[in-house]
Amino acid sequence: AVVSTQSTGEEKMAELLRQGSYEAVMGKASHVEVVHAKRTGYIEAVDALALGKAAILFGCGRQVPGDKIDHTAGIRLLKTKGNKVIEGEAILEVYHNGSLTENTLQKIKGAFTIGEECRPIKRILKIIGDN
Repeated sequence: AVVSTQSTGEEKMAELLRQGSYEAVMGKASHVEVVHAKRTGYIEAVDALALGKAAILFGCGRQVPGDKIDHTAGIRLLKTKGNKVIEGEAILEVYHNGSLTENTLQKIKGAFTIGEECRPIKRILKIIGDN
C-alpha cells in the first residue's frame, strides 16, 4: 500500500532501501530535535514505553482511530543502555514536522536514566529448563 501511495515501484523501492535511501521513498521530516545527556555517566536505563507513548504524540502513531500517521516522524537512539555519555553529548534525535511540543520533549528526555557506574547488562534474564 505504501509503495503505491508513494508512486514508487516495488523493485525501485527495494533498491533505494538497500542503498539506505529510505528518505527517497518515505520523505523526510522538516525538523530534527537533538536530545543531549544531562550529565556525564553511564546510561542505566531507557524507558522504551515512555519513548513509544511520546512518539505517538508527534505523529508516529494514532491516539484515536482515524488519526494520520506521519511516516517521516520518528526517534533515533544514538546512545543506549550501558553506553558512557558526557554531559551535553547527543543521545537521541527526534524527527518531526513541527508537532513536537515542549511537554512531549520533556517526556522523551525523562526516558533516560544516567548513573555514575557502568553496570553489566543482563542479556539472559532467566533460564527455563529441567535442571
